[in-house]
Amino acid sequence: MATDAELILRRPTEDDQPGIAELVEHWFAGRRVWPLVGHTWFRHFADTSLLLETADGAPIAFLLGFRSPSRPGEAVLHLVGVVPNARRRGHGRRLVETFAAEQSAAGAREVRTIAWPDDRGAIAFFRALGFAPIDDPRTQNLYGVPALADYEFAGEDRAVLVRPLSSR
Repeated sequence: MATDAELILRRPTEDDQPGIAELVEHWFAGRRVWPLVGHTWFRHFADTSLLLETADGAPIAFLLGFRSPSRPGEAVLHLVGVVPNARRRGHGRRLVETFAAEQSAAGAREVRTIAWPDDRGAIAFFRALGFAPIDDPRTQNLYGVPALADYEFAGEDRAVLVRPLSSR
């Protein structure tokens, strides 16, 4: 595995999409994730997304995100993924911190993301980075996490996590 100094952080391009789409099912332990990495993300949100790769172009981690056009104070972290054998080395943190800093500089006051409430690894990752699940009258305790039942559609529950950004 490459050292941090050998890794390249860059913006993804449309050419990266097929390779990422092919890998994400494995990276997310068989969870049906490929629809979340459609071509549109790599075409229209490349300027606010990130890709970490080895010098020979092998993807190590990616982050897809954007600043909300409808709610400019919110940045949305759509999806972050790290190759399983490179986890717990700070790659995901690096991407999230870079995204948060860029979005804060662009005027966002918070970053929002969602996670499956039964994905303990994702919930722990986001909490370690300063995200907290929203807890309001609409949430239920699902798998030990405040989450919204049927958030996407029937049977698709999500924990909505928010991280405040430094005001500038």
